[in-house]
Amino acid sequence: MKKTLAVICGLLLAGSLALPVGAEQITAQTTVDEEMAANDFTVGNIVTFGAYEQDNDLDNGEEPIEWIVLEVDGSQALLISRYCLDAQPYNTYLKKITWGRCSLHRWLNYNFLREAFIVEERDLIATTEVINDDSTYYDSYGGKDTEDQVFLFSYDEALQYFPTEEDRQALPTAYAIANGAYVDEDTGYTWWWLRSPGVDNTNACGVRSDGRISGYGSRDVNRTSGAIRPVIWLNIGE
Repeated sequence: MKKTLAVICGLLLAGSLALPVGAEQITAQTTVDEEMAANDFTVGNIVTFGAYEQDNDLDNGEEPIEWIVLEVDGSQALLISRYCLDAQPYNTYLKKITWGRCSLHRWLNYNFLREAFIVEERDLIATTEVINDDSTYYDSYGGKDTEDQVFLFSYDEALQYFPTEEDRQALPTAYAIANGAYVDEDTGYTWWWLRSPGVDNTNACGVRSDGRISGYGSRDVNRTSGAIRPVIWLNIGE
């Protein structure tokens, strides 16, 4: 990365007291091109793209999604949501499962993709070859590699892009909390899923509310309190 994660951490702390509120999906007066031009895709910056329910007030429309720019590679930018946007189990049923076959993979690449982005926005999200390695510490199988528009970080990617525990701490939106996301009573942070398997394939890795990564797993795949931080590669042009 071209900047340290300290920049990102500072941005997160600066906005930690308020969740994004009060704006609706792109209107006829605001084109996707105009929205993209308003963003500064520099590593460490916060940009907006797409919209999703966040303040849990269903009467005022969806709120713009804020993303942290983690990497810029030519005409593409790697983005992760600033906040945990929803809560879902890794898989609906407790069974041995891998990323490419779990219900969360399907939910992100179908339900979330279509709800959060209009057609013109979906066309800007790159289809990415996602490498699903076996567990870093155990013999559990990572599954076949996948081609995804929306994905979660692996264990190793979480360490790469968020090298400290503080960097990894994340707040849930009010909507995520309403859908069952865990909230630490003292800090307000939640835990969020990673796509990597844990000690076996009935467990998946996650980032704890204090920022530690659970490589063992200890997150049964059907646990409903896990929060979601989507990751995308976005085509940003020249």
